[in-house]
Amino acid sequence: MKKTIILAMVVVFMASMLFIGTSCKKEAAPVEEAVEEEVAEEAVEAAVEEEAGEPIHLGIIGPQTGWATVYGEHVVQGVKMALGEVGNVVAGRPIELFIEDTQAEVEVMMTKLDSLKERDKCKVIIGPSLGHEGDALPTWAQKNLDTLILVGYSAPQDMTMRDNTPNIIRAGWTADQVIFRFGEFCAKDLDYEKVIIVGQDYAYPWGQTAGFKRGFLENGGEEVKAIWHPVEMLDFSAVMVDLKDSADDYDAVMYNGGGAQVLAFWKAWEQYGMDEFYPQLLGGANIPDVPILIEVSDNFEGLYSSMHYCDGLDIPANIKFKEDYNALYNEDPDAIVLQGYDSMRLLIQALEATGGNVDDTEALEEAILAMTIDDSPRGHFSFDEYGAAIQDIYIKQVQIVDGKLANVVIKTFPDESQFGPYAGMEEQYMSMPPDDRDYPSGNKDEYLEDIAQYFGQEYVDNLIAKGGW
Repeated sequence: MKKTIILAMVVVFMASMLFIGTSCKKEAAPVEEAVEEEVAEEAVEAAVEEEAGEPIHLGIIGPQTGWATVYGEHVVQGVKMALGEVGNVVAGRPIELFIEDTQAEVEVMMTKLDSLKERDKCKVIIGPSLGHEGDALPTWAQKNLDTLILVGYSAPQDMTMRDNTPNIIRAGWTADQVIFRFGEFCAKDLDYEKVIIVGQDYAYPWGQTAGFKRGFLENGGEEVKAIWHPVEMLDFSAVMVDLKDSADDYDAVMYNGGGAQVLAFWKAWEQYGMDEFYPQLLGGANIPDVPILIEVSDNFEGLYSSMHYCDGLDIPANIKFKEDYNALYNEDPDAIVLQGYDSMRLLIQALEATGGNVDDTEALEEAILAMTIDDSPRGHFSFDEYGAAIQDIYIKQVQIVDGKLANVVIKTFPDESQFGPYAGMEEQYMSMPPDDRDYPSGNKDEYLEDIAQYFGQEYVDNLIAKGGW
C-alpha cells in the first residue's frame, strides 16, 4: 500500500512539474522540453519497477543451435507460454529470462551454467535438454547447492538416482521410466521374441535401450540386438542392408533417435521397402513426436511407442494446452514444450508459496516436492523422495485422426515412479551398474544371470514361474 501511494505521488508531482515548466517557459527550446519529459518518464518507470518488485532472474539452458535445436527451443517456448499466463509477474516480481545455448556440448554447458549463476545472478535454472548434458549436470549441481535446477527435457536416470542432489528436481521423465512397460507390452501383447534397436550412439538412447531390455527380457522376450550409429548420421543405407539380412531372425525393429535422424531413417525405411521384411516398426519415445508426424507419410500409421505424454490425450488440460500453444506459435505442442511449461508452472506455484523469495533454495525445493499436480496436460503427477516425477505412462499408437497422423493412447500404466516396476526395490536397482551402450546384456540368459546378483535368484525364479512381472 505504501509503495502504491509513493508511486501515485511521484506521478502527480512529475506531471505538475511538467505543467509548471510549460507555463513558465513557453519560450524554452524544444531540446529542454525533451530533457524534462525524459527525466519524468525515467522517474515514473523507476517508481513502477519499485512497485512491481525486483526482477527474478531465471536461467534456461539447452541446445539453441545445431542438430538438437528443437530440444532446447521448445523448452523455452513452453516456459514463455506458462509465464504469459501470469503476465510474466510472479508474487509481485517480474521474471527476466536469460537463455544460454549449450550447442549440445557438455563443456559449453558447464561454462554457461557458471555464467548464468555468477554473471546473470540466476538463482533458478531450467534445463538441460540432452542425455549427455544430464549425465554431467550433477557434478555442477553438487558444487552449487544454492542454485535450484529444474530439469528441462534431459532424461538420464542417474540425475535423480545414483547422483541425486537436493537442488535437482525433475518434473519430466527418465529414458528408462517411460519404456520399461513398453518392453513388457512388446513381449506380452505383441508376442515378440527378438527385437532389433537402431539408435543414436549417446546417453539417452542407451538409457531407452536399457529400459526396454529390462521390460522385454523379464517378460518373455529372448533377445534385443542393438545397432548404434553416429549421432548426426543421415545415410542409413548400410543399416537397411543389415536389417534386411537379419529379417529372418527378428520380429521387429525399433528406431531410437530424434529430429532429422528420424526423418532420414524413415525415408530409408520406405526406399528399401522394409515393410516387406518387418511388419511392425516400433519407436523410442521421441520417434512419433508431433513435428515428426507432420513430415512423414501415412505409412507411419500403426507405429507403437510409449511416453509420459500423448498429444492425443483427451483431457481438458491437454485440449486447452494444445489450443493455447497453437494460438501462440501456429503449431501443435510436443512433449518438449510440455516439459518447459510444467517446469515453469511448478516454479510459479513455489514462488507464490514462498512470497517470491528466490534466495531460499531449500524452501523452493520443499514447496515443489510437496506438490501434487492435477491439471497438467499429461495428467496428474507428484514427486518421489529423489525429486523425480511419479506419473502415468502411456502406450501409444500412431493413427490417422481427423485426416492427420496423431498419437492415441491404447494402454495406461498409472502412477509409475522413475523405478517403474522396481518400486520397493530401489536400493537393489541402484546397486546395479548405470546404463551404458552395452549394459545390460540383450541376451536373455546373460541378462537374468546378471540381475540375480542384485535382486536375488528368488526374484529371477519368480519371473520365470509367472512369465514376467
